[in-house]
Amino acid sequence: INDILVVNKNYTAEGEGSISLKRGDLVEIIRTSENDETTAKRQRLDPELEVGQTGEILDNSAAKHKLSVKPKKNHLSSHQRSVSPQPKRPEPKPDEKWLVRIFDGSEHPREGWIPASILDLQNTDVAIYGDKSDDATYRREAVVRELVETEEEFGKDLQNVVNRYMKLIDNPSTPRIIRDNKDVIFGNFKQIADFHNTVLIEGVKYYANQPNMIGKTFLRLERDFDKHAAYCRDEPNAQEFLASNNTVRDFFE
Repeated sequence: INDILVVNKNYTAEGEGSISLKRGDLVEIIRTSENDETTAKRQRLDPELEVGQTGEILDNSAAKHKLSVKPKKNHLSSHQRSVSPQPKRPEPKPDEKWLVRIFDGSEHPREGWIPASILDLQNTDVAIYGDKSDDATYRREAVVRELVETEEEFGKDLQNVVNRYMKLIDNPSTPRIIRDNKDVIFGNFKQIADFHNTVLIEGVKYYANQPNMIGKTFLRLERDFDKHAAYCRDEPNAQEFLASNNTVRDFFE
């Protein structure tokens, strides 16, 4: 396994080929300079290290929201935790940049160049071989953080549909057939958007520092998810309406 290091400060991507990271993220070192091909070759030759193609990202945050609940892969095994620690790397030059892959267990992790100065080179062994309780705490915090972030993005996508399409339908210039069938086309979509943006996200954030309590939010709001069932029930009618009316289809295209 390549070195796994901890990011010790937030970093915003600067230009193409760079990636943004947050303090506490784990990253796998792929290359320590633009001229260093050793690690890159090893990545290509070792199939066990191949975890996805660079640059493959989710098409939208709704898809990301679905993937956020999938079990994570590629967690370090007990064997990897028990091997001898790797030697410390030499201190990087002030402006040196390293190519890294974010170590989050996702199927298609992000890769990019970052300043080596934002990495904690002194705690490599802790990042890889840290005690079980610390590792469990980190993973739990990472899952909660991902839950909050993806729920926020999902809510933004829902609200974007409301702002860009649903409000437009109320415009007098919109074809009458569309205005008269707004409920057929969108059903209770706005109720779902409001629920995610004002109720569910606040409940998740409220217990963000108490991961073992987050489940209470979903249990308390169990009946509110009936909105989603109703939307899914009526969605085929909306699709049929769009497919059978050229005016409606052309308007949304």
